[in-house]
Amino acid sequence: MRIIRILILLMAFAALLSACAQKFDTMTPEIHAKMRDDLKAGNLTLDCTVNCLLTWNNQVGALHALDIAEQWDDLATRVMQIGYRQDLAYYYLGQAAQGLAYHEAAIKYYRYAQALATGQSTMDQCAHAIELQNPCEGVDIASVVPVLIKVSQNALAKSTTKSTKLTKKVAPAGPNWAVPAPAPSQNNWTVPPPPSNN
Repeated sequence: MRIIRILILLMAFAALLSACAQKFDTMTPEIHAKMRDDLKAGNLTLDCTVNCLLTWNNQVGALHALDIAEQWDDLATRVMQIGYRQDLAYYYLGQAAQGLAYHEAAIKYYRYAQALATGQSTMDQCAHAIELQNPCEGVDIASVVPVLIKVSQNALAKSTTKSTKLTKKVAPAGPNWAVPAPAPSQNNWTVPPPPSNN
């Protein structure tokens, strides 16, 4: 009987340890550089679920503080390191990408956040995280995301217009229609000086 209790305790301890997992346990410069490239390209996929839940719940307040402080690189890195799949996590990636002027990527992340927030799976929605006192950290994803998408779309349109003006090709000059200078005289004739009044 005692052995069974010990085994149960060991299994519970192992489950607790796995619940504290995150997608990347160590952060090397190479992993960080890859994360930054993926963030810019909009290629990040948050796919850790139950295993990362406890880590996410423990870090969500700190992530909110990074968002408020506009520490975009730190925010994105931490969200990616945890890797937890939730609407609020994608919202934070959108915030970081938008803050770093990666507007196309920001739009993707905001759309992921919106899809998860309005989807069928309550596991993907911060509003249903009953174990936290303020699970969405005051963010109303359904109402704020469309506004933020529009901000990034406007920034993209503005930068496209600006770059179009800068790269607009100027039409090449036509033939030189200027009157050519007279050719030097072939007969060595020179204009005489004006007559003198003497």
